[in-house]
Amino acid sequence: MKKIFFSGLFFMALLTTLHAQTKEQVIDKVWKAVGGKNTFEKSRYFQFTFAVERDGKGNPGRDHIWDRYTGDYRFESVTAGGKKNVVLFNVNTKKGKAFENGVQLPDSTSAKLIKNAYAAFINDSYWLMVPLKLQDPGVNTALEASEEVKGVKCDVIHLNFDKVGLTPGDQYWLYVNDDTGEIIQWRFLLQGQKTSSTFVWTPYEDLGGGLKLSTKKTTEGNTSIYFPTAKVLSNVDKNIFIKP
Repeated sequence: MKKIFFSGLFFMALLTTLHAQTKEQVIDKVWKAVGGKNTFEKSRYFQFTFAVERDGKGNPGRDHIWDRYTGDYRFESVTAGGKKNVVLFNVNTKKGKAFENGVQLPDSTSAKLIKNAYAAFINDSYWLMVPLKLQDPGVNTALEASEEVKGVKCDVIHLNFDKVGLTPGDQYWLYVNDDTGEIIQWRFLLQGQKTSSTFVWTPYEDLGGGLKLSTKKTTEGNTSIYFPTAKVLSNVDKNIFIKP
């Protein structure tokens, strides 16, 4: 009887081992859900608007156009006073020019606006594209115990960073649908904060060319980060990176 009992335990343990997933297998599922690495590599031009909605009230948002191959960037925002700022720069060199209502600003003012635009690029693009960045240099990932979220079995990937980005102390937990590979929510603890926040993601949608991402994340506090515009473009007028 004891032999049968221990044999059963061994068999169950063997099954668990056989069905256990590695971190690499889970990340591979994440890539497949977004359309695959090849699809991302072919996605050159990104256009998106980052906006915040609280209790049903939104803001004008911040507009981005990015040539991922060259690093050329166009960033547009509206000041509290209603002035339109356009920053044309390169995310690799962090050099460029800034305009207010179509008028070029002095170099000292442009430098500040370029710094702000770069920070917005880092923040805003991450909210949209984090599934594409799990294997970036300086990103550490670990597979934690799976959890169930609203009846969905999720693989949990923990992210932290090796002195990269503007806030390397940030930590993220991504909840990956075990069946589909889509991230259905994330929890994060930002650098300098003591309390984590959780945002639920809407299902993925095709942005163009087969690349799929979630365009809205909502927390229990009724705050949403969303992208009213999110597209992968096949081409753009190059003047968009030169003229305000």
